[in-house]
Parts: sequence; structure tokens; C-alpha cells
Amino acid sequence: MKSLMNIWRGLASATVLAAALQASAALAQSSPASPDNLEPGLQGQTMPGEAGLLAHPYSKGVRVIGHEPLQQRDSNLQLAWADHCAYVSSTSPKFIVWGAKAAPETFGVAVIDVSDPRTPKQVELLRQGGALYASETLAAIAAPGRSVLAAGSYGAKDDQAFTELYDISDCAHPKHVAQIKWPQSVHTLTLAPNGKRLYGTIISPFDGKGGIAAFDISDLANPRFIGKFQATRPDGSSFEFAAHEISISPDETRIYAGVIASTGGDLNQGIKISPPNKDGLGPNAGGIYILDNSDLAKGRPEPKMRLIATAQHGGWHSVMRAKIRGAPHLVGGGELMACPGSWPKIVNIADERKPYIDGEVRLAMNQPQNCPSPTPSEKATGGIVPSAGTAALHFNDVDSATDTRLGLFNFLWAGLRIVDIRKPAAPREVAYFKPGDGCGGHVRYIPKTGQIWLACQESGFFVLDLKPEVRKAVGLPKIAVNER
Repeated sequence: MKSLMNIWRGLASATVLAAALQASAALAQSSPASPDNLEPGLQGQTMPGEAGLLAHPYSKGVRVIGHEPLQQRDSNLQLAWADHCAYVSSTSPKFIVWGAKAAPETFGVAVIDVSDPRTPKQVELLRQGGALYASETLAAIAAPGRSVLAAGSYGAKDDQAFTELYDISDCAHPKHVAQIKWPQSVHTLTLAPNGKRLYGTIISPFDGKGGIAAFDISDLANPRFIGKFQATRPDGSSFEFAAHEISISPDETRIYAGVIASTGGDLNQGIKISPPNKDGLGPNAGGIYILDNSDLAKGRPEPKMRLIATAQHGGWHSVMRAKIRGAPHLVGGGELMACPGSWPKIVNIADERKPYIDGEVRLAMNQPQNCPSPTPSEKATGGIVPSAGTAALHFNDVDSATDTRLGLFNFLWAGLRIVDIRKPAAPREVAYFKPGDGCGGHVRYIPKTGQIWLACQESGFFVLDLKPEVRKAVGLPKIAVNER
């Protein structure tokens, strides 16, 4: 089954390129008192000539602790982590969103030792099978007694749907243990909180087919395919759904899935999903499924994933757990799209059978009245593929799933936007870091040290932290200098 990106590639008449101004940003560590370097235009706006690496990244409320350029390649996409290590995947060459032209020998999953955050160092490059062009198909976890990295073939044909499994007990030196083959191509990977199961999403966005597949990897050297799961209604009937990414509750009994379309007639009312169009793929398309995964988590025979409820329009691309002022939430969002792009949605699930959107986070450049005229490539794709410089969400994260204060949102060329979401109906941006190239993967926040990890297309891997005045403003504790 073709991936969403591969389908978009066929739609695009021209490759969307990030025009690099230099091979790598020369970024020195900044001190806590370093002045902000504010973006000159509207919030999230890329000024003419700035769609590429900036000599001096724009920033507000953050400082750079450390930087690793990752061989100056321009193919960085997803970020995963375990313990003191980061893992950064690469796209395939000529990636549709930013046209990667990296040297062939630099593609693969970069392994970064961040034991000294001031000097993060790439120590290995994983290039086995599925790890070579993993893109979004990457996940890692450090669980009690086991640490696992999984890297798969993003957008592969079904007969090439391989995922590599690594033991990362020594996180800086992954040990390749096994290769698995999925019956169908999977798009994103998520590891169970205990590291004993691996879930892969299957997405066919223009007919609603797909679902969630799972492997038992409790014996990492001998993984066992469990099955592909549809959504099962209360009456016992089931239907396929095109899932992009999931998050999982700590006890594994709940799965929160971003879903672009389904065969169940429950999503996208009044919106055509085929042929591809900006409404069927836009920020209000699809929704979030809340699935009861107790059968699988508790080892019951003939397991089902039972649909509890749907958060319509809650964000189909990336869904993360949050708890805001004691109330459970999900933070989701769409992806890409020409201006006004896409943005995060904040969904209240205090009553998981009646989820509702109680906030969203839009930058100034996510307001239609601020959009520039569409470019020829945007016109050619019907607004589906954004031009370089667009402020459009990709993956989204929060500082803590159990005591959420901040949303950590990668808006591609608008960079990392850090938003106080304690009042979902009135979110407030408190900081940003904008190197100029596309920042699109997951973001890590480490509560103990206050470190923020992210990776961007060409500028590489960064360790940031919030300035003391920002931490104070959002109620975060002080961090001693020797703990950073």
C-alpha cells in the first residue's frame, strides 16, 4: 500500500525545495542572558529569501545548549530517544517536502550520544534495511528491563515492509537483533510502554482503508506477528480505518489514534476524500479514535480494538496524551498543507465517551487573511503540498503527559513553537526557535534538566532550554546550572 507521501509525490508537479543558504548553521552555545533574536515578520512568517538555513536562527525565550550538525545532511526528519541518546531518521532522496540531496553515505538513523548536552555527538549511523530511509517510521523506548529501537521502511511497497529491531540497553551502541516484515506497509511505529509490543499504522487516506498492526516483541530475537486490527463497534461489527500515528496509555489498555478517513461512514461528513483535495487532508479532516485495547494488553484470546468514541476534527496526523489542570486531554493536529497550513487541536477526554475540542493553537500565519498568494507548485497540487517557508504543523508534543503546561509544536519552516496550553481556550506562545529549515519530528522535553531536544531538516540536532523568566512565567521549577 502506498504511503501518503508517495501519493503526494505523484500529485506534485515540482519538488518542494528548501533553499539552503549554507551547508550548516554555525551555532555557538548561548548564555542564559543571551538576547532574543526575534523573527521580523508576523508570528511564524518566513520573509522573502529566508526559506532555508539562517545564519542566525530566530529565537525567543530559549537558549542553545548544544548542537550536532549530523554530517550536514539535509534529510533529517523524525526524532526518537532513550536514556541519554537521540535517534534521528533520514528521509529518502528527493523527499517531496524538502527535496533531500544529502550525500548517499549519510542516509540512515543517526545515533547521538547526549550524555554531555553541551557537546552532543553522532556516534553511529544505522543503515540496515528498514533503517536506511526510515523517515516517520521510527520509535524507541527505555522500559524497565528492556530498551528497544525500531526503524522501518517508510512508504515501502508491501513486499518490502521491513522494520529493524535493536537492543539499545547501551543506547549509544544499538545492537541489531532482528528484522521483521509486516504483511502491509506501515507508516508510523509506536512501542508499548513496557517495550513488549510494537504497533504499526496502516494508512490508505483516499479510501479509508487500513488499521493498526501489532507484533509481539517480548522475545526480541523472535518477534511474532499478532495481527491487523480494525475498529470494532459496540455491536461487534468492525471496519477499516486509515490511521497515521497512535499514542498508548501507560497500562496499554487505551490507544489514541489519529485517523484521516475510514470505511465506517463516520468521518469527513460532507467532505470528499477522493480525489485528493485540501479539505479531505486539511486541519479539519478526520479525527481521533479512542480505542479500548484491553484485549491485547491483557492477553485475551481473539483480541479486538473496541471503538469507545471519536473526537471529530481533533487532528489526524499526530496525537499525544496530556493532562491539563488535572483533566485528561489529547493534543492532536493535521500536517502540511499550503497556507494557512495546519495547527494543533486540544481535545478534552475527561469523559472519554464524549470528547470535545476545547482549544486550538494557531500562529498568525495560520490565519487565512495573512496568507501570500499561492505558488505555482501549491496551485498544481490543489494546496496539498506547501511551498518552503509555510508555517504548517507536522508532529506535536507536550512537556509532560501527566502535568502538562507546554505544547511543543514543530511548524516546519516556522520552527519549534512553545506554547502555554494550561488554558486550552486561550493558548499563549512563550518561546520559539526558528533555524529557517524544516523542523518536523517529535520533540523531547526532560523535566529534570529542562532540556528540549529537536532535529531539523538541514541544521541538525539541537539541545535547548527555556530561559529562567519563561520557566517562572509558566510555573516550572528552577533548574540548577549543574543539572542542565
